[in-house]
Amino acid sequence: MTSTDIYEYHKKEKFPSRKGPVVGLLVIFGGFIAFGVYALYNLWLMYDLTGIITYYIPFLAGQMWLLGAGLLGIIGMSVAMGLLASLAARRLGGTLITIGAIFMNILSWGLVLFLVFTGALPLSLISTWWPIMIPGLFTLFLTVLLFTVFRDRVRRAGEIIKLTGQVTLDEKGTFVPPLLTMIFTLVSAVLFASILVYFMPQVLDTNFEFMIERDWPYAIGIVVFLFVTIFFYNFAYSTTSAITYIYMRGRDPSLGDGVRSSLGVLGALIVLSIMSVIIAIVRIAIRGAASKSQSAVGRGVGYAAEGIIGWVWALVNYFTIPAMVAEELSATKAIKRSAGLVRKNFVDVMIKETAVRWGFGVLAFMIFFGFAIFGALFGWIYSAGDIITTVLVTVVFVVFAAIPSTLVLRTFDIVYVTLLYVFIRRKEGDITGKTAIPSSMSQELDRAYNKARSSR
Repeated sequence: MTSTDIYEYHKKEKFPSRKGPVVGLLVIFGGFIAFGVYALYNLWLMYDLTGIITYYIPFLAGQMWLLGAGLLGIIGMSVAMGLLASLAARRLGGTLITIGAIFMNILSWGLVLFLVFTGALPLSLISTWWPIMIPGLFTLFLTVLLFTVFRDRVRRAGEIIKLTGQVTLDEKGTFVPPLLTMIFTLVSAVLFASILVYFMPQVLDTNFEFMIERDWPYAIGIVVFLFVTIFFYNFAYSTTSAITYIYMRGRDPSLGDGVRSSLGVLGALIVLSIMSVIIAIVRIAIRGAASKSQSAVGRGVGYAAEGIIGWVWALVNYFTIPAMVAEELSATKAIKRSAGLVRKNFVDVMIKETAVRWGFGVLAFMIFFGFAIFGALFGWIYSAGDIITTVLVTVVFVVFAAIPSTLVLRTFDIVYVTLLYVFIRRKEGDITGKTAIPSSMSQELDRAYNKARSSR
């Protein structure tokens, strides 16, 4: 049993305070936003961005408020789509994994089948073209493995998907931090681009080559941008994770409880974000060096090394934030805790990153399909049956569908990983007493867990 638990803080209605780190963050975020707004304001005046927008979208002339209204409408639709996805997850569970596996196999074999049926790939030459079958063979092998050797673990994953839908329905605040992260990511990107263009217009030159002696402000800007973006993501992750964890311990958390839980580990989140920035800079440097390599082998090795570093860092930190916020751990202790949990439960982590991600992808596809149907209907009615206008409106709706689908995938990922973390600690005896897992689902999870353990 861990020495501290955010559950106990919620029971006492008193969360730890970290005023020092808050002040430091306000200085960094305040400075970044102030510089960004100042740069954006001056660029807006210099280039008459209002005129440019209304030139391409005439009906916005004198009605720029429509942009804000449209943003609010997209946010409202995103939340509505999120709740519908939660209902589907709670009802379908493991069925989503099965559907996702079918879709993945169809997609991975689609090109091969198309070439065979059209005669572009004669069966007599298939031995020559075998490399294009590697994705399909890998997906098929993975599917067979999941539904035979690891079928009990996949069955348990389906139950956790149902529970993910239940949690997001009962605690709708879980959607808010990821939504704010999406908005902030877009805003911070605009502010950072404005800072670069206004203070360092030379970056727009196609012949621009970075030199640290001359362009050190550019390097500082990248570091600050990476930090504020990564930190905001980590803070949002910990907030949603805290809400999920407290809920699973049988309490009724609010969004404010999740925020206070994150503030309680603010120093650890800052350290973790700094570590992530360092990793990101290393990866950028490796990719930059690889792109300049004159050798194809050198480029390949560089890109592979960059990808491996990112994959290992993500894997090691798989449970870092849930462990950090739930057990009030420092960044280093949380990383160590996460690495240990991943090592002991590697198969479950891989099932989450394959089978479960396929299942969540089905929900994302449903959102895109729904937006496409609605866009086609709206475009048809609006244009009185004009095909071209209908197609254009449909494309626009499909593009905007990326917002709710991303919201659903991010929220479900955080909730699912936190649920898996809770379940692992519960089976290890680290969490005892009441949990929010329904008795029927608890029995199903226990049966699947015991079968999976006995099959090792």
